[in-house]
Amino acid sequence: MSATLKLVVKSHVARDLLQSAGLFKTDKLVVWEYVSNGLQYVSAGTNPVVKVSLDSRKKQISIQDNGRGMDWNGLQNFFVMHGENLDRKEGLPGRGRFGTGKSAAFGIADVLRITTIRNGKRSKVELKRASIESMSSEDPIPVKIHESETPVSTPSGTLIEIEGVHLRSLDQAGIIHYIERHLAHWPKNATVFVNNHECEFNEPPVASEFRFTPEGAALEKLGDVELVIKVSKSFLDDELRGVSVFSKGIWHETTLAGSDGREMSQYIFGEIDVPALDDDKSPVAPFNVSRSMQLNPENDLVRAIHAYVGSKVEEVRRSLLEADKKRRAEEDAKKLAEQASEIARVINEDFEAFRQRVARIRAKTRGGPNLSQDDQGGNDLGDDLIFGSDVPARETAPTGSPGRNGLPQEEEVLPTPGIPPFNPSVETAENAEAKGRLASGINSRRRPAGGFRVEFKEMGEVSERARYIEAEQAIHINLEHPQIAAAKGNFSVEDPSFKRLAYEVAFSEYAIAIAQLKIKSGDCFDLTDPIVEIREALNRITRKAASLYAQ
Repeated sequence: MSATLKLVVKSHVARDLLQSAGLFKTDKLVVWEYVSNGLQYVSAGTNPVVKVSLDSRKKQISIQDNGRGMDWNGLQNFFVMHGENLDRKEGLPGRGRFGTGKSAAFGIADVLRITTIRNGKRSKVELKRASIESMSSEDPIPVKIHESETPVSTPSGTLIEIEGVHLRSLDQAGIIHYIERHLAHWPKNATVFVNNHECEFNEPPVASEFRFTPEGAALEKLGDVELVIKVSKSFLDDELRGVSVFSKGIWHETTLAGSDGREMSQYIFGEIDVPALDDDKSPVAPFNVSRSMQLNPENDLVRAIHAYVGSKVEEVRRSLLEADKKRRAEEDAKKLAEQASEIARVINEDFEAFRQRVARIRAKTRGGPNLSQDDQGGNDLGDDLIFGSDVPARETAPTGSPGRNGLPQEEEVLPTPGIPPFNPSVETAENAEAKGRLASGINSRRRPAGGFRVEFKEMGEVSERARYIEAEQAIHINLEHPQIAAAKGNFSVEDPSFKRLAYEVAFSEYAIAIAQLKIKSGDCFDLTDPIVEIREALNRITRKAASLYAQ
């Protein structure tokens, strides 16, 4: 092989520049690229101020700053593609890393004009897309020079003019929002105006704050850093959620590190500064040339950051979830109690009318007086009288009937065999003889005061949807039954689908309870009677509850 042969890597400058420009696809990316330069490259003691002018009609953008400006050497370095950042070369941290920012304007426009003043000397240069596209060789692209270090008395600073914008219109609101989002991670002394609007970032109101410092392997990998996680009092927009990852004060990414989309993650934000990122020299770099605001997850240090941040975000998220569940449970308990009370009210209105109707029928079939007014503390289906000495009564026959259906005597609702039957006395209380006592219709138990109760209970997945508790005259609705739990889901117990299902379940159980009461009281004489009673009860109660469904 000849010693004179050489093989070198070359770059087509024009293609390289336009390909880099392709990373800047929107007006907000382009504007922020030059705004951030104006904020970063300032003289010591200067509060940076950048003024952005947008003119959609003329398709023009201008960015004026009060930075330190560029001398001729600085301007020459500015136009070196992928050139080394001079501040970084001197050990100063900053955004500049890949030397692609000068191409940003050509992502959306045809002309980039720069007027810059430093130390009383002004230079003005211009580069056009047409000049770039005309280059067919690998030669450098000529930049048109209007002025070169002309002495002036005006302060230092740089004016960027972008003309021939190809976008249909300039998104002023979007640009403002994007700048304000980035200003959240910039020193508080930075000021940016877009047309007549001063960009300001207001941190969401903080409900609580958590601070973490790594230990063990995380400490060895990340260094002595502090992770701050904050909980917002209000729901955060997508771009505000997550922990912002800095390195030496420069913002590189915001991430929830795996908790994206999970419940309560919409309230979490925070920050961590890892200086080791800026110094990382791994073969797989933590950064890339795009302005995607995302770190490279294939980098070891980035993986360690994500793992640590992710574990702490999840820890905070779970604590928020538990607190929120407890709060919602307390609120739901109150709302469920109100719903139960409304359901019970409708049920008891129907049950009272039902009892009175049964009492009237009994009085007529037995030849006694109408008992419909005797409803204070009565039993389930109206009170009967048997031999005793508690209440005024009159004997209606010398002996009782042989009983019904072979039921034990304590379950009889008609007089016990051999004992005279009684009806309430028609005499005045002063003259009536106390010859009877009240007999309950079901196992000698009196109906609890206040009628039916309805309660929501957690009774387990395998338990029935609802249960009528006869001893308490209560209907329990099972919140953990799969159908009811699915109807509730992650929504409020006031969700219409949940409430309507609760009504149906309670009313169905009530109808079954009515049928059971009639069976036990001996008022069902045919096998189909309970079915008829259930159907009639459901028809009555759902009519009465129509107002609940409307709500």
